[in-house]
Amino acid sequence: MAYAILFFVLVFADQLTKAVAYALDVSPIAIIPGILEIDKMSNPQTGDLNTGMSFGIAGDEPWAIPVFIAVTCIALVIFLIALAKLPARKRFLRVSIVLIMAGAAGNLIDRAVLQGVRDFIYMNFGFTAFWNNVADLVITAGAVMFILALLFVDDDALFRFHKKKEEELKEVERAAASLPAGEEAEDGAQTGQSKRE
Repeated sequence: MAYAILFFVLVFADQLTKAVAYALDVSPIAIIPGILEIDKMSNPQTGDLNTGMSFGIAGDEPWAIPVFIAVTCIALVIFLIALAKLPARKRFLRVSIVLIMAGAAGNLIDRAVLQGVRDFIYMNFGFTAFWNNVADLVITAGAVMFILALLFVDDDALFRFHKKKEEELKEVERAAASLPAGEEAEDGAQTGQSKRE
């Protein structure tokens, strides 16, 4: 339930910020001068919409929007199945998937309804400059969390070689609990007998 609430809050925040930015026709507002601005993307040919992917890739292609919509729908279904199958204890990984899904859904709504994505956050890092929106930021955060979960955070993460003592004790307790009661009693009796000898 919490994941569903997070998903809908993020999609709503994305759609609300896009609507406000485009309704007010914002002129550049510098947040970090020269690096980060609130500035609606200007593209008269597409009604100020980004009809491509990241950095406007394939924006001029007539097949782009239908393909992006189809791929996004398939990805959302795959992520939803993965989310349902993941154990509840993998919260970090589950949150990362919800973030990716929410961002993808926010841009999917734009593509399906407007035939393009509303971008209004301008970033310039010197070597590259681009427009994006809240959905893009949420996808990026989710992707970073997803990679961190697979590499470092999860119990079976690639670079998590040392487990905490509590986890090792829990594993021992689980293994002991899975033994039939008779075997535990026999083991105890054998241990006691060997001590007496």
